[in-house]
Amino acid sequence: MSDRLTDDKFKTTVISCPLNAYDCRDIQICEGSLQEHFLSEQHQRSLAEHAKHIGNTTDADTTDANSRMEDEHHSFLELYEKLSSLAQYTDQTRNILTNINEDSLRYQISSFPQLADATQDMLSTEALSLDGVHLNVTVLQQQIFSLKEQVNNGYGILPQERGDIIAWKITNVHEKMYDAMSERQTSIYSPPFYTSPTGYKLCIRLYLNGDGTSRGTHASIFLVVLRGEFDGILKWPFQYSVAFCLCDQRTMLESNGTREPKHIIGCFKPDTKSISFQKPTSSVNIASGIPKFCSLDTLNQSADDNLYIYQDTMIIKTFINFNGIDRKMLDFIFNLNLALPVHIRQKLIEDEVARCQH
Repeated sequence: MSDRLTDDKFKTTVISCPLNAYDCRDIQICEGSLQEHFLSEQHQRSLAEHAKHIGNTTDADTTDANSRMEDEHHSFLELYEKLSSLAQYTDQTRNILTNINEDSLRYQISSFPQLADATQDMLSTEALSLDGVHLNVTVLQQQIFSLKEQVNNGYGILPQERGDIIAWKITNVHEKMYDAMSERQTSIYSPPFYTSPTGYKLCIRLYLNGDGTSRGTHASIFLVVLRGEFDGILKWPFQYSVAFCLCDQRTMLESNGTREPKHIIGCFKPDTKSISFQKPTSSVNIASGIPKFCSLDTLNQSADDNLYIYQDTMIIKTFINFNGIDRKMLDFIFNLNLALPVHIRQKLIEDEVARCQH
């Protein structure tokens, strides 16, 4: 009974054709007659329209796909052109930077000698400045040492010697020679002196183990121009010949003047272009003089045979030749008795010069 009811219901149920979007629209069909409708001419036309629609849709999709591919291809071409331009620009930039680096390197290489020269000049200037500072310190140290020696010897203050011949007495010579060889103190300074009451202020610098290329072979002796009280009224550069005499003490003392002493005498004429003899702009100028003054073999002789170091003492005389006296007169000048007043020694020198000219 129930099966029959179900079957009757199926036969009377009304539905729409699946192709109602085409020719089968607005057609109501009983489910029992659905197969008969599918075989009808109207449904077959609808099926053909549906197939045609599907074909058109497929063609449209293909056309759209091709259009999109063309657009993408065009975009890729544009991107490729941009990348090619960027690569070309990058190459040009790299070439420019390479040329700039090469030009900069060539410029640096070409300017290196000038830079090196400028650096060398700067270092030389600084070295001279340091030498000046060192010299100032050394002079001050020597002056302190000389003051101490003067006090110990009972003089009380350092005398400012003024005269034509200046005598410098050096004590504890062997200790000073050892200091020079060990480079603890390579040079010593004499007390400062004036060439006249209103003259040049000078001192002597002595290297007992030599200086520069003379180190280890000769003692070196130099003149040092100091800043004096009357520099503003003096003639510059300093241009007067200077003579040094290392005294033969042993012969003079042991013979009581009966034998001719063998003094070691050296002289030099200042280079007026040298900074050493210009008007001082600091407390001291750079020393200049005779690098090979006396052989160290001569100074290193035994105490019994040494003519120049007597009882551990040396005496060096200095003569400033203001009158242009002939060098042949130096032996006579250095053998004069320094106990005589200056004016008497000067008269003796004038008489000797006149005698030699006749």
